[in-house]
Order: sequence, then structure tokens, then C-alpha cells
Amino acid sequence: MKAIKTIVEKIPYSISRYLALVPFSYRLGKEYDAFCKLLETGPVEEQYIIKNFSAIFEFSKAKLPFYQSLYKSKGVMDLKIHSIQDIQNVPIITKDIIRDHLEEFSGSMKQNTGGTSGAPFAFYVDKNAFAREWAHMHKIWSFKKYSYRDFKLTLRGKNLGNNSIVYNPVHNEFIVNTYQPVSLYLDQLVELVSYKNIKYLHGYPSAIYNFLKEIDATNNQQLINLLKKKFKYCFLGSEFPVPYMAKYIKEQWGLDYISWYGHSEMCILAYDRESTNNYTPFHSYGYAEVVDNRLIGTSYHNLDMPLIRYDTGDLVEPVFQDNGVLSSFSVKEGRSGDFVEDLNGKNIPLTALVFGRHHEIFERVDCIQVRQLSPGKIEFLLTTNSGLTAEKAKELIDMSNVDIEFSVTISNAPILTASGKMPLKIS
Repeated sequence: MKAIKTIVEKIPYSISRYLALVPFSYRLGKEYDAFCKLLETGPVEEQYIIKNFSAIFEFSKAKLPFYQSLYKSKGVMDLKIHSIQDIQNVPIITKDIIRDHLEEFSGSMKQNTGGTSGAPFAFYVDKNAFAREWAHMHKIWSFKKYSYRDFKLTLRGKNLGNNSIVYNPVHNEFIVNTYQPVSLYLDQLVELVSYKNIKYLHGYPSAIYNFLKEIDATNNQQLINLLKKKFKYCFLGSEFPVPYMAKYIKEQWGLDYISWYGHSEMCILAYDRESTNNYTPFHSYGYAEVVDNRLIGTSYHNLDMPLIRYDTGDLVEPVFQDNGVLSSFSVKEGRSGDFVEDLNGKNIPLTALVFGRHHEIFERVDCIQVRQLSPGKIEFLLTTNSGLTAEKAKELIDMSNVDIEFSVTISNAPILTASGKMPLKIS
């Protein structure tokens, strides 16, 4: 599939633009159609969850040595899933456990992810995984009136070489090289937006934020007005949209947006329709639970490598239905690894330290990142071209009543991951 996608992306725009008009039902087949129809009926019922969880649980007990050994050791080989409560008796697994048993699984589609923690993780997905994925993603985007025939301007971490903007017919999008400064392709951008009806910006929140900040810095009001007239919505994925970025996108540029929660392992997909950090999971995609504020997912459609009650590592605040099914959740602290250690060995969540306090520095810088230097010592990496000094910046950061020594480093560009994301915590 990746090989075909790579070939398609190299076809000239004059030809490839017609490929983008082919309906996804023809591209991805019956599985895509089936889930689109299922999603049209609304949220799935409790019996759907029980039936599908039971099916993957029984399959794994019968076919997969990893689960046979695990379930025998936990005394649940004879367990039958007849209710939501029965599911809670199935043991939870972690990424570390699966990583140690990867050789016991096989499949034709091997995936890799570094995750937010940066720890590499390999796993298998089934051949219909992307059909299900896109049925659900198109449902999320439809909340902002999106059709697959609409153009998008996409900002992720894709390596485009020396190209600044390339057209991808697979998703009818113009992909921007986020490793290049906007000034390098400004004329190309103006021409593109002038002649194409591009209403949607799609990508990492940090990439879109940096892109719009660079345009703002040009002080070219004619260009800014043109883009504000054309751009209407943002699709924010792969990162949690941190408050100062979301506020800038919405208030400075007037852009409505929708974000979603997902991860490479394809156990859980949830959307935040009202941009209030209130994510509604698709239980048709996978079963989502919360145990001790940890988000747990089950990929009950993936027979190649089922992840059953898989701990995502994310800390959330849940809201449950009367029957115990998770109806929504808010991201509490992001990945559980996003913390720093104080002088007493206590873990301090970065979301609380950075976004839970009133730091005057927010008014003076474009980006904030944090690096742990040693226990009790951290460094704030601040991105700004305003002439702000490290000494002055330090006065604008509120670290009162926290047992942490801190320093400040000023730079003119944030530190990005290999895939182009801008993490809050720097390794």
C-alpha cells in the first residue's frame, strides 16, 4: 500500500487531480462502506461492544500463544463475555509487555511508532485497518462540512526534499514542507491560495501554529487578509492542541477547528467536536475504557495482532453512561511521561506546571518547551524573535511554591521531532 501511495504522489497534478475524485468506497472497498453506513446510524449499542469484544477475546484464547499464556496465568481462560462488567475481569496489557512478545505475532502490515515518549514500538495491523480508519476520520471531518473533493493544506512532518509544496491526490491535499521557512515559498503559497478554494488546514497543531505565526511575522496585511478569507477550518491531529496554540488559531485567525484523539496502534479514536477537551470515543472503532484515570483500548477488529485492554499511557478524566460504558473523556495530563521531577523526587505534570499557572511569558514568546536537566532542575526553551533576554524571560515565569530550579534558553526556532512534531517535553 505504501508503494502504491508513493507512486501516486509522484504523478503530475494535471493528471493526479482527477484521481482525487475517485470515491473512497472504490479505493478502500466494502469495509469502508460498511463502517460509513454503521456511523450513519449513530453510536453503537452496548450489545455491539459485548459481541465484538467477546469475539476477539475468544479468538485470542484459541489462536494466539501470547494470550493463551497470559489468560491461563490470570485464570480467565474459561471467562465468557456476556456484559460490560465481564470485560473488567480481562487483564490489562502494556506496551512493554507486547514489545517483549512481538515475535509471537505476524501479519502483512507491520507498523512502527515512536509515540510521545520516544520509545520505539512495532506492531501489526490487519488489511482492513485503513478502511475503518478513514471511514471514521471522514465522519469526524464531516462535522466541519468536509467532503473528500475539498482541498486541504496539510502541515505534518513529511520529508519533501527540496520541494516546498506538493500535491497528494490520495487525500486531495497540498502538503507543505514544514522544515522550510514560509519566506522561502511565500509567492508559491499566495498563488496556490489565490487560485484554489482551500478552506481546510490539516496537521499537527504545533505545525499549523508555527506556520500561521510565520505568516503573521511578515506583516503583509494583504496576504493575511487573503488567507483569513480563504481558510475556514482546522483539522488538528496527532498532538493535543495545547491552550495557547488553540487560542491563537481561534482568536487571531478566526479559525474554527476540530481535534481528535487517536494513536498508531488503532485501538481508540475519539473526537472533540466543540473544542472543549471533551472527547467522544467511537466504540465502533475500538472499545475505550478508563481504569484509574488511565485510558484503555481494545482493537477488536485486528485479528493479526489484537490489542485487548491495552494501556495507552494517557491520563484522562472520564464520563460514563449508566451502563458503565465510557461516553467521553478529557485529557488530564497528556502522556503519562510528560512530567518533570522536583528536588524531592515528586513528578510534576507539565500541563499543570506550564498551562495551569499564569505565566506572563505567554504574552512574549511564540513557543514554550521544557527539558529536564537533572532531578529538580529544568530548562525552559523559549522561541521568540522579539529581542527578549533570558534574564527578563525568567522574571516572567511563575515557579513559586515549586521545588524546581530553572534556567531559560532563548532560540529563534522550536525543537521538532524527526516527524515534524513540536513536543512540550524535550528529551
